[in-house]
Amino acid sequence: MPPPPSSSPPPRLLAGGEHLPPPTSASSPEHPFLSAHLLLPSPSPSPADLSSPHLPHALAFAFLTQPSPLPRHLLVALHAAGARFTAFYQAFASALLSLPFPLLLPHPRARLLLAASELARAAAPGFGSLLASLLRRVPFPGDARLLELFTEHASFLADEEPQLLASAVFAFLRLLARNRLAPAPSSAVCKDCEECKSAKSLEECRGKLVSFCVSMLRDHFQVCALIGRDLVRSLHELALVPEFQPLWRDLMPDRVGDVCLMSTPGWCTALAITAEMETQLLFMMNNVKWGDQKRYQLWFVRKHLMMPGGEERIPDIVRFICCGYHPTNEVMHSGVIARWAVIGWLLTFCRKGYVVANAKLALFYDWLFFEEGRGSIMNIEPAMLLMVNSVSQYTDITNMLLEFLFLLIDNYDVRRKHAIACCVRSAFEVLVKKRVISSLEQLTCCEKLSPLLRQKLVAFLSSSNPGAAEDSCGKPTPRVSKETELKKSVCSS
Repeated sequence: MPPPPSSSPPPRLLAGGEHLPPPTSASSPEHPFLSAHLLLPSPSPSPADLSSPHLPHALAFAFLTQPSPLPRHLLVALHAAGARFTAFYQAFASALLSLPFPLLLPHPRARLLLAASELARAAAPGFGSLLASLLRRVPFPGDARLLELFTEHASFLADEEPQLLASAVFAFLRLLARNRLAPAPSSAVCKDCEECKSAKSLEECRGKLVSFCVSMLRDHFQVCALIGRDLVRSLHELALVPEFQPLWRDLMPDRVGDVCLMSTPGWCTALAITAEMETQLLFMMNNVKWGDQKRYQLWFVRKHLMMPGGEERIPDIVRFICCGYHPTNEVMHSGVIARWAVIGWLLTFCRKGYVVANAKLALFYDWLFFEEGRGSIMNIEPAMLLMVNSVSQYTDITNMLLEFLFLLIDNYDVRRKHAIACCVRSAFEVLVKKRVISSLEQLTCCEKLSPLLRQKLVAFLSSSNPGAAEDSCGKPTPRVSKETELKKSVCSS
């Protein structure tokens, strides 16, 4: 008698590969889902199954693998378990988050968005963390569905989850800003790679992304203001996009000043980089000793910056390092690579002019609105330390940064030029006062620094305190005519 035919294997969730263990291995991310599916094979869980610790993974597996349309009994089981056990929704969302998203096959990936939508519709605990995690993975094939999800639930999110809605606006604004000048790759030899799929997906929903952001800014501006001053930075980068121009004409002029006074929270800057980038950057700044960083930096470049659109992420990485990660005193004295050094390395990697400019703006942005007692000194520390520590061996970097800072003071917002100058001057003073650097003499008296920039810096620092220029170098500053100052200003620009 022939053996009975073997049942077909359960569907896969992840794209296989030689470096990944098989789903039957305990080390595989699929293993908890497969095991729960085998333990609870019934399509309609019994009352006893509702209390099973395996139910969250079993239902998640069913959600991710069932064909369209999604069977109603899965929705009934999901909400029955959620109504009976308060922790169930959270466990279900955590199960979905445990999967490595980049490796998900197309069908489970689309189903994950459907599950997120169902949790949002029920206002289930845990749906916020799931949606926030998905935001860090755009663009990807299917991101139009994520956009539709936020559009569908915008009013509810504005009332109940304002930070999540602000996160979505910021993530989509940064996505648009990074790609506004980078055309979608088109090549006759394209192999339908993931980057091309992502670019095509972004191109198809670009109009919807713009409409969503403009609508949220008009209808829920107070929620969007939770982003802080990086909202203005993002909108400046999109000022030439026709749909955003009416915002600058009708909405932003009276609100820019107030929004710029609000520091961008760390959780917000983290949204503009991927979770994998964040993990690897934090590892470098917490564990990698000085002198050992080169191979980690090279690996980071190959993994994240040498792919299409990778360089455009550098300004957002700089903002994350400045605002999203503030090391403890223990870490700063442990001999690991400092934040300013990571930023200096990123600046030297930039090849495109507009990326260099945006990266330097990201570095100095908090200087332009700094107020002692309100702003965090940790946000402005990297720029100061980068200038001071580069001036002896890498003077070109210090010259470049100082020149750019003066350009910002004069040109970033002409109407608020005086206020910006006061904020930058306050930043210099507080950095010395808090002993981030011992003295500004490291810049004002450094002979390697451009004489023109050095004199300009001394004059700038002394404009609110006539004795400061003499104290800084121990000698008086020669007076110059207004005509000479104008010529020097033009030359320095």
